[in-house]
Order: sequence, then structure tokens, then C-alpha cells
Amino acid sequence: MHSSDPKTMNSAASISTCIAIGLLAASPTMAIDVEAGDPVRVIVRTAPDVRIHEDRDGGFWLVPDPASKRLTTVDLVSSRLLRDQLFEAGASGLRPLFATPALNRELAATHRLDRYFVLELPDAASAAATIDVVADLASFGGPVEAIELDATGGVASPPNDPWFGFQYGMSNIGQNVAGQDGIVGADVNVLPAWDWTIGSEDVVVAVLDAGVDPHIEFGDRLVPGWNVPDANDQLDDECGSHGTHVAGILGARGDNDEGVAGVAWRPRIMPVVVTDGCTGLESWVAEGIVWAVDHGADIINMSLQYSVGTEALADAVSYAHAAGVVQIAAAGNSGQADDVQAPARFPETIAVAATDNRDRHWSSSSSGPEIDLAAPGWRIYSCIGSSSYGYKSGTSMAAPFVAGAVALMKSVAPELDPDTARVMLMINAEDVEAVGFDQLTGTGRLDVEASVLALDPPAPRPGDLNRDGRVDGEDFGIMLTGWGPCPTDCEAICVGDLNGDCRIDGLDLGLLFVDWTG
Repeated sequence: MHSSDPKTMNSAASISTCIAIGLLAASPTMAIDVEAGDPVRVIVRTAPDVRIHEDRDGGFWLVPDPASKRLTTVDLVSSRLLRDQLFEAGASGLRPLFATPALNRELAATHRLDRYFVLELPDAASAAATIDVVADLASFGGPVEAIELDATGGVASPPNDPWFGFQYGMSNIGQNVAGQDGIVGADVNVLPAWDWTIGSEDVVVAVLDAGVDPHIEFGDRLVPGWNVPDANDQLDDECGSHGTHVAGILGARGDNDEGVAGVAWRPRIMPVVVTDGCTGLESWVAEGIVWAVDHGADIINMSLQYSVGTEALADAVSYAHAAGVVQIAAAGNSGQADDVQAPARFPETIAVAATDNRDRHWSSSSSGPEIDLAAPGWRIYSCIGSSSYGYKSGTSMAAPFVAGAVALMKSVAPELDPDTARVMLMINAEDVEAVGFDQLTGTGRLDVEASVLALDPPAPRPGDLNRDGRVDGEDFGIMLTGWGPCPTDCEAICVGDLNGDCRIDGLDLGLLFVDWTG
């Protein structure tokens, strides 16, 4: 079609020139030398009322429906440039994404579901180039609104830590613990959360305890701490590895073929000693809280119990809350009703009760109206000494599950404040006792995935293999480590197999570079 209006013709020519320049200048984010392989799927969303025609050469023309609008020179030029790019890239199989249209056509159209199509490109390099060029074309308007890689994923798989099977709190598959069979799913539901994030080194968790030994699972992430009773920096665990065990639950490195996995794998851990041996004064805890806040802690875990709850301790807790630090505390192990211990009973802390491998309230866990939620605390397997592992029970073990969850939440929402953290944890907990709130388990047992996703984080890039929010050299290294065929019959999830063909090769490397942030 032609227009007799000079202004329209000049405008169309100008836009066409801009589109052509953009097309010529566009190039893949990074040069990718890959071998041919299985096709790579790309998702395209068209503008409203676009019709698709295939010519005799196999090229695809996407043009506005003439019944809905008058075709302009811009429409024709845009369609031609798009057709040529797809043709040169070897695009094929353009078809609706939803083979069976949604029953509610009007609702589907409102949510743009009727405008999604998939097409196949020969390899990762051509997919990367096409996405770059078509995205540039889309920025000028035209028949395509958006184009993106059809991302791959799968069933959440456990990490390769050899003793992970002992950690029913992380993944309860019904395993027997101390003669008691568990109930499948009676865990904190962290595996699917790891598909979003495994934590961030930007988050600092202070462990107020009897000390923390430099265990192989997290020793390289310990940051300078303080010994309050001795007024020095001697931070070795003074109470049978109690603090070390706690640190392992919240922060042992996962998927490192070593021992166990913590809830969050990357946060830095700040040991703050507030006991002399296994006992201490409330004033030491108060001093430790203030020290941790003033030295950069984002989260404070207090697997501690004190019966009095002095005003000095309460004011230190209030200071940390006002500073934006999320505080998690163990409910206590008295086994008594209406007996939540300090500092858990203060309103600014998140009070955590303990459950067992059947999602039942642990009999020795204190209860009362101050309980916010619960987490596994009976027979928990975690770090001991500098390289060993063992079981411990108590609300001391339940609290760090929640602290680890908050560390994951802070990694996707750095500005998370204490009140929002508490609300997200409580409303997303899984009921395990009476329906609704109860004084044994609060609103229920911790659900890590639901708490993280409640913050509405952006979907992680497929190439972000270590889920640290970046696609960089670390991810490149992970991919190279697993290079070649995946395990026999592809039964295990193969980290780095981005296109799902049970191999890690040049095609996956190309997809990694599509996501590259550096």
C-alpha cells in the first residue's frame, strides 16, 4: 500500500531507516563458537491483531490484520525486516504457544495468551543473534512486542552433599530417624527455593552463641566477631559445638560434595560469643546484640533462652529492630505452656518453636502466645567441630532454619525489614497443629519457598547456575566442571545443561552467554 501524504511517507522512511540501521548494527552479546545441535526454542509475543503468513521460501510474514487497521509503509518495512532476519537465522516451526486455546478466550486475550508463539532456531548462536536483533526491532514498534528464550528447568533435586539424606528438616522423604519414620513433606520446603536463590555474600548473619568453630562448610565465610565475656576476638565454640551446629543449619555450603547443606549457602557468618561455656548473663546478650548491629549484621540468630528478660535486654532488642535488623530467637526448651523464654518473647523478635519429623510439636519446646512459627528442631544433623557432623535437638536448632530462610529472603529483597519478614514467614507457614494460629507452633511450620516467592522476586536467569543474581565467571566455571555427557540415563539434574539434551556442550555455553551480565 502507498500513501499520498508526504508527511506520512517521510515519517515512514525515517522510521524504516532507523529500523534498518538497528538491524545492521545489532549483534550477539558475545561471539559464540558452538557446534550444531538440537534446535533452541524461542518465544515471541506479537502485537495485537497480527496475522502470520508463510511464503513459498519458508519465510514468515507478520503483518497487521487489514480488517483492523490500514497498512502503512512502516508496517510493511517492519514485517520485511523481521521476515528476513528469521529466514536468515534459519527459524522454523512458528506456531501458537498454546496448542489448545484457553477455554475463556476473553480472559486469555486480556492476559495476552492469544499472542504467544514459539519458533525454533538451529542452535544457541542463531537464537542469541535473533533475540538481539528482533528485540531491537521491537523497540521501534511493529509486529513483535517481545522475544525471549524458552527457559529450561525441572524437578528440584537435592544437592550432592553425602549426608543430605540425614537432613529430614531440609527434605523429608519419610526417612527413619532414631526409630521414628517421618512423614513425607514434613520439612521446610527449601529445595524449590534454591531454584531462585542460594543466598548472597552481601548478607551477614550474626550468630549470638557460645562461639563458632571455622568448619569446612563455612569457615571461609566467617567475618570478624567479638567475645563479649572475655572482651577479645577469641571465637572458638565453648559449648559442645552448639554455635557451630547452629551456623551449619543456617549456612553450610550446599552442593559441594561435602557433608551437609544449610538453608542458605552463601551468607557471611559473624560469630558473637555471649556465654562463658554454655551459660551467661542477659547483659552479655544485650551487649552482643548492639555489637552485631553496629558492625554490620543484617540478621541475628539467638539460639538462647533466659527466664527473666531484663529491661536492658529488651531495650537492646528494640535497638536492633529500629536499626532494621531481623532477629530470630529460640522459644526455649522448658516444655511448658505459656513459658516462651527471652529474648524470643519480646515482640521485636521472631519466636521459633520446634517440630519433629512428623510435623508434630516437639514435647520439650516451650509454648505460648508469643510463638510466631515453628521449624524442625528434633534430631537435626549439622556441623560439629571443624570437620565433623552430628545430631542435636532443641529450639536452638529450629531458630537457624528461620534465620537461613530470612537470609534467602534478604538476597532477593535486600531492603526487607523486620516487620515484613515476620509477616511473610507467618502467613506462608504450613499449618501443622490446629487450623490457624496455635500456641504450640504459631501459624505453622516454616515454608522457605513460599516465604521467598511472597516477596515477588524476578525469575532467575537460566544461566545463573549458582543463583547469586549474576551470570559471570563463576557460572562459566560451573559449566566447564560438568562439561560432557550428563550422568547415565540423565537421572540426575545436570547443572549447566541449559537446553535439556543431557549434555553440557557448546549449545549450553551459547545459552549461558545469552544471559551474561559479567
